[in-house]
Amino acid sequence: MKSIYFILFFSLLLFSCADSEDSTLSGTTEKEYNWTVSPDKISGSLNFFPLAMDPLMKQVKDIDFIPDDTRVAIVQLGNTIRVYPYIYISKFEAVNEKEGNIEYAITYCPKTNSALVMDRKFKSDNFTIRASGYLFQDNQVLVDEKSDTFWSQMLIKCIKGKYAGEHINTFNYVETKWSTVKEFFPNAMVFTNTSVASKNSNSNTKKDNLVKGSLTYGIIDLKFKQTKRAHLFHFDDSAENIKLNTVRISGEEVIVIKSKEKHFITSYINDTNVSFKAIQDAFPAVMEDSNSNKWNVFGIAISGPRKGEQLKSLPSFFALDWAWENFYDDIVFSEQ
Repeated sequence: MKSIYFILFFSLLLFSCADSEDSTLSGTTEKEYNWTVSPDKISGSLNFFPLAMDPLMKQVKDIDFIPDDTRVAIVQLGNTIRVYPYIYISKFEAVNEKEGNIEYAITYCPKTNSALVMDRKFKSDNFTIRASGYLFQDNQVLVDEKSDTFWSQMLIKCIKGKYAGEHINTFNYVETKWSTVKEFFPNAMVFTNTSVASKNSNSNTKKDNLVKGSLTYGIIDLKFKQTKRAHLFHFDDSAENIKLNTVRISGEEVIVIKSKEKHFITSYINDTNVSFKAIQDAFPAVMEDSNSNKWNVFGIAISGPRKGEQLKSLPSFFALDWAWENFYDDIVFSEQ
């Protein structure tokens, strides 16, 4: 009899000490909905990556261990500039943040080398975004456990759950190299390898090094319904100085800004149909419009009548060439 009680006690003890990350899986049933994409193109299994929420960050000027050529995403949605080196967020593949009343998740898939900043507020839900463990066409599938919805990063769309077929809102970011961050944004806050305390996971922080193919910047045309369309811009074609291109996408005039020297391409909607010209040798200021507003690389007016306003962007990001070909059957090369 004593041995039976001991076994019961030991079993209860083990249950109470179960890994908290594994226990969250019980909230995601996966039974009520089917994939809206071909199941043959889904790989992996439901195996949540560690949760990264409101991380602790360090200032750029206090960091001396990140190589200059490290790829990073820079986000400014308020007063704070935040920097996310991909070598560190690869362990999580999604980091949940808040800036004022804006809640977002910066996501990164090491296989397709694609990053996306997702709006965590969707209809009546407030998402907590994690990498699910699934891949769709070798690109991460993200999950919000509470709503039990699964999202393709590169399609920017729910592919399983009650929001299937719907697109999530995104915020713009600037992808560049750490050397640019060090030189121009010394007070920015940086996500590092100590920003989030977590247990070991099956994720591999070295996957970021497995780059096969060329990185290409793309802007998604969500309003084009006949096919999945993306407008692509090859980084190698970028000018040494700041260069502006104007393209028409989703019924909007879009200003594409790029510099080979500063190693970035980004884009913003021309919401007042003014004309723009590039500003040289004043980075992070990059352009001025015909109403005397000067804009920085984050689309924020730093002087002029619209000072403090921020331009909006269509969904856009870098990804490897083969990934664009896998996800978008209508590719438009928009170089001018």
